[in-house]
Amino acid sequence: MACAVTGASGYVGSRLASAIQRDMEVIPLSRRDAAGSIHWEMEHPIDISGELRSRGVKFLVHVAWDFSHPNPKENDHVNVEGSRQLFDCADRAGIERIIFVSSISAFAGARSAYGRSKLRVEQMVLERPGGVVIRPGLVWGAGPGGMFGALTKQVDSGSVIPMIGSGRYPQYLVHEEDLGDAIRRSVAGQLHAGAPITVAHEVPWQLRDLIKDIARKQGKQVTLLPVPWPAVYAGLKTAELLGAKLNFRSDSVLSLVFQDSSPDFTLANQFGLARRSYPGTPA
Repeated sequence: MACAVTGASGYVGSRLASAIQRDMEVIPLSRRDAAGSIHWEMEHPIDISGELRSRGVKFLVHVAWDFSHPNPKENDHVNVEGSRQLFDCADRAGIERIIFVSSISAFAGARSAYGRSKLRVEQMVLERPGGVVIRPGLVWGAGPGGMFGALTKQVDSGSVIPMIGSGRYPQYLVHEEDLGDAIRRSVAGQLHAGAPITVAHEVPWQLRDLIKDIARKQGKQVTLLPVPWPAVYAGLKTAELLGAKLNFRSDSVLSLVFQDSSPDFTLANQFGLARRSYPGTPA
């Protein structure tokens, strides 16, 4: 048996693919024509059910997400409809279990388009027999990537760091190996719950404190320069409307400022998922 993984070339996807490879063959679904992969794109999905079937794929872990479409309608067309067509291919191929790597930003009442679109894909997965939804927090590890890596690079870049608003936004962290273990158990059919499973350590860090701690571990001192979040949001939104390609999106400001105030860790506790604390987290 084999497991297909979307987004396997990214930071989180590559870590999850490595974890799954301990148990079975991993077949990346990628827009790049890499050896051993199946060509697939979120923006231009094609029917790959025949290839999935011929390669013996029985499980699908969906990590990929296209962030290049700030317009909500375009985002839904690419990410939500692209995911729907992928899952339909999986159904035709006879795939037994779909695991969707969502986000802790997805919750009822989410203000960001990102969180709301993730919710819609979650529902598609949970409607399927054996579907599993994992909501990871901010992923960290020995070689930081993704959002945590971006924070590390920001600290590297200088001693004065612009801070969106107060910076007192809670960040729930999860180690890449603990997330990988949760995905392995999901593939094995051990975490089927019929509801999203939030995977992160239960004690949050405020964003401003996390940045200061990253700087401390690098032997640096930084000064945080608060900028009102509405001004940041308006500036990014204007740039997007003018066609600018940005590393940070206006919608990400909403994800940061309007977060889930009380994530539910009941299922993670029930399944006994390991979620180590980030070094320096208060006991």
